[in-house]
Amino acid sequence: MKHKKIITISISLLILAGIIISCSDSGDSGETTSGSNSGSNCPTKTCGDFANRAQAQAAYNSNKKCYKNLDADGDGIVCESLK
Repeated sequence: MKHKKIITISISLLILAGIIISCSDSGDSGETTSGSNSGSNCPTKTCGDFANRAQAQAAYNSNKKCYKNLDADGDGIVCESLK
């Protein structure tokens, strides 16, 4: 019974370590497998997720790497179709 408990704890620790590693930032590479956002902790947002351009711009200004997909033409002004 004690052997089974040790195995269960070991597997749980390995899974936890894997989650921590997969959720950590990938460094300065700016590449992720979750789309165009940079960094694994970036929310996936599009212009449609914001009520207006001011909200989208504030999100972009707070973290330009995470929200770079909101600036389609790279001019620093996001979601130009929103008012």
